[in-house]
Amino acid sequence: MAVMLNSTVGVKINSVDISDHVSSATLSQIFDELEITALGDTAHKFTKGLESSTLSLDFFNDFAASQVTPTLQAAYGTTVTAVLIPVKGTAVGAANPLYTVSILINNLTPINGDVASINSASISFTCNSTVVQTTTGTF
Repeated sequence: MAVMLNSTVGVKINSVDISDHVSSATLSQIFDELEITALGDTAHKFTKGLESSTLSLDFFNDFAASQVTPTLQAAYGTTVTAVLIPVKGTAVGAANPLYTVSILINNLTPINGDVASINSASISFTCNSTVVQTTTGTF
């Protein structure tokens, strides 16, 4: 069994690598469950509906050019591409697949903090496409 340390996850939003500002990344693949229970069935039955996945990120805000906050602010209200890889700096393959999804930048937290705190944010983005997993390509 291969076990990996999650400290090397790579995250790109709209082609900008923000990995060095991300403290946590969670890609949740979810689909709607549609009930197909028929008369005479003795239990509920369901089938797969549309995908409704989410990408949740915890990150440190940074207002410098091409960093997290300006990248997200420029994309606010639009759909952009997010690319994630479990182990950044390692070749894409079966043991290190690449995940690509379109996300709606539908909420931001550019300012969050108090005295002696780091300006950070925890945001969940709605996915506007299916999550595509590939074992070829580059991060």
